[in-house]
This record gives sequence, structure tokens and C-alpha cells, in this order.
Amino acid sequence: MNRLTPLKERHLLRNQEEYQVKYNYLKFPSPEEAATAMQERQTILSAIESRVKWGFHDTKVDVTKLSKGCQLCGAGQWSCLFINNLCNGKCFYCPTQQTDLAQPETNTLVFDEPKTYVDYIRKFGFKGVSISGGEPLISFEKSLAFVQAVKAAFGDEVYVWLYTNGILLTPEKVEAFKLAGLDEMRFDIGATEYKTGKIRLAIGQIPVVTVEIPAVPHEEELLKGKLRELDELGVDHVNFHQMRLTPYNFNQLVEFDYTYAHGEKVTVLDSELTALRLIQFALDEGLKLPVNYCSFVYKNRHQKSANRKKHAPIVVKPWERITDNGFIRRLFVKIPSERKTAIRSEMESLVEQQLAFFDEQRQELSFHHYILDEVKELDLPILLEYHVSHIFPQETGLNVFQTIQLNDEKEVVVERRPAALPIELDAKKLDLLEQFIENDVAFEESYDDAIQQMMTYELIPEGLAEYY
Repeated sequence: MNRLTPLKERHLLRNQEEYQVKYNYLKFPSPEEAATAMQERQTILSAIESRVKWGFHDTKVDVTKLSKGCQLCGAGQWSCLFINNLCNGKCFYCPTQQTDLAQPETNTLVFDEPKTYVDYIRKFGFKGVSISGGEPLISFEKSLAFVQAVKAAFGDEVYVWLYTNGILLTPEKVEAFKLAGLDEMRFDIGATEYKTGKIRLAIGQIPVVTVEIPAVPHEEELLKGKLRELDELGVDHVNFHQMRLTPYNFNQLVEFDYTYAHGEKVTVLDSELTALRLIQFALDEGLKLPVNYCSFVYKNRHQKSANRKKHAPIVVKPWERITDNGFIRRLFVKIPSERKTAIRSEMESLVEQQLAFFDEQRQELSFHHYILDEVKELDLPILLEYHVSHIFPQETGLNVFQTIQLNDEKEVVVERRPAALPIELDAKKLDLLEQFIENDVAFEESYDDAIQQMMTYELIPEGLAEYY
């Protein structure tokens, strides 16, 4: 079997570093076991191929009837507001500690009152808002106030949904959310031993009712029965998540005989196969209930990319471009002192058109890919650099930034920083760059670190994760 690519080796080493000695307690597949699991996955996918629709670079199935909230998530038009960090559930699979009654927060930004959050949604043009936690119903009045404020400001222009385990849900609270205009309520019934009583309170009152739970391998048969029950109840959607290992849930998950898979984070391999088998079950049974699988690679790739794409336009320069994966691509050459005057004169009109820019301090010429051929004629090494954007409550003092005024009281900043060291483009890498420009290349792992870097910052990989 071929050796691991540098990208896979990095993931493996980072996973080992995250778990240290605990890593030795985890069961990862041998090459033969990984191949067998990949074949099993392919058998399931072949069996459902003609009955499902893939989406988001083939990382999510089935997208035939996604809720509007899921559609907005995939499109990067969604803001998730964590109303608190406190939960009354005891889910063994929960990836994070939930013991802090924190202030409402999203993307490092704290919003202690709804009006400013509304201004944030308006400024960044979000079309969807979710209220999450922790458990939002622990902070019921606060959760309700944010739903009311968003719907009052935007009406049907912004779709609003709420995540809950349902433990604290009452008919009165359902009625309050209904009157506030809540579009969708999502239940994690794994927190209540899969009881459906609280779901029944929402059906017929809230327009869309969804069940969103991890695909727990040792509960697969139970989940099949629950799919039948949820279908009969009239639930609108079921979303199965892939389980992920974290330092917080490690001790709970290792109690089960799960097989894990490497990647940007350690995931439960069995959970993915369980989710896909449950989709096949729903199709084979002829259930009306739409079931989709929210893979870790979907969430990790698309949600992060979408986040970058929301902020990058604020700090991108006219001569730069935002890649498909949401990074800022900067092309430049270093100008020898003895050629500075001549090159500046030659490029003057292009600078005026904002197709190029001279950085006097760094003695660099940044340029748009439209004029790549002209720059080649300068016979200077062409360099490529990727930048990434981040949003913060205030400037850090470490990077170039733009201030965004939300209202008279609150502002935020968007910073950009280099994502990695610059790459000098030889003939092969220049050819690859031109393929990116023409949208004529697919993501492929490489044994060349520089090419791998280009692939990573330019493209979102296709398909589900490879097992190893």
C-alpha cells in the first residue's frame, strides 16, 4: 500500500499530539481494515445512488429535501448564536464542556442584547440565524428575546431556528416561540433517551420540526425504530451527525468498541457507516421522512470556508482574489533596487487601474492574475501568498485590519494575516496556478508540500473522508 501523503501524515501527528498517551487507547483501522470499511461504505452508496442527491462537493447526502436552515448553512448565509454554554443534558457523545452560563456569542463576538445582534446580521447580510447553546431553554427569556428581535427586524427575509434537547419545553414556551415567528425547532432526542413527547408539542405549532442527532453505532437498531416513529409523527427532517472524539468526551467514548478515523480531527468511523445505513434503511422502508448525513468533513470544510468568505471581501485588495476555499490569494514579485524606476514606469497605468500595487517599503509589486503574462515578461521570480481573514471584537495589534461599525455603541474588526509562507512559483506551479484561475483543476493530495499548500488554500476537497 502507498505511504501516507504529507497531508495525512500531518493529520495523524496532530491527532497523536492532541491525545498524547491516551492516543494508545484508540482503535484505528489497519490498512486492510480501512480498505474493507471503504468497500463497505461504497456498497451502501452504490445501493442508494439512484435515490439520493449529493451536495456541497459530495460531502453531504441526501440533499434532496434539506431544511432551509441546512441550505443556508451550506451556502454560508448562517449565523449561529450560542445563547449560553450551559446544558442540562448528559449526552455521552457531547464534544464540549457545557457548564458556563455565558453571554450570547458568535464568532468571538459577544452580544449582550438583541438590538446589536440584529445590526450585526444586517451589516453582514446573513439570511439565517440559529439559536444554540448549551441548551437555549435554560435561558428561555433571553433566547425568546433574540428570536423576537431578529424576526421583528427582518421577517421572512431571515430564517430562524432553535436547537434544543426539549427537556424544559412546555406548551407555553412553544406558543411563545410560535408568536415570535420561529421558523424551525431542532431536537436532540439523544439527550432524552429518544423520547418523542416534547417533539409532539412542537409539531403543528412550529412550521418546521427537525430531529438532529449523532449516528450512534451501538444504537443503530433503536434508531431504525425511531425513524419509523418520527415518520409517523410527521417530523419534517432528520439530520444524522458523525460522532467526533474530543478530549472532553474521550473517557465516555472509549467505553465503547468504536473504530476511529484520522483526519483534521479524530472521528468515529463506525458513526459514518451507521448514518449511511440509516439513510438506506429509510429509503428501503419507503419513509416519507427526509434523512440526511452531516459528515464531519462537510462541517469542517464548508462551515469554515463560508466563515472566511463572509469576512474576506472586507480586507481583500482589488488586485487580489478570494479562492474557492475562502482564502485571499496574493501574487507578487520583489523588485530589485536597480530596476525599481523602470518597472514602476512600465506598470504605471496598471497601478492606476488597480491591477497592480507597489509597496515601497517592501519593494514588492503585487498584481492581479489578469496581468500575469505582463509580469512574466519582467523575468523575476513570481511568488504566491495566501492570507486568511478573522473577525474580532477589537483589534489585536498583530495584523492589518478594517473596522466595521455595527451601530453607535459597537464596532468589530476584520483582520487578515498570512496563512503560510510565500511560495516561489516554478514552471509546474505556475501551470497549476493558471489551472486554478481557469477553474480547471480538482483537489488532489500531493507529495510536494508547496503544491499541497496551493491545493489546500485554493479548493474544497470533494467527497467523504478517506479512512486511515
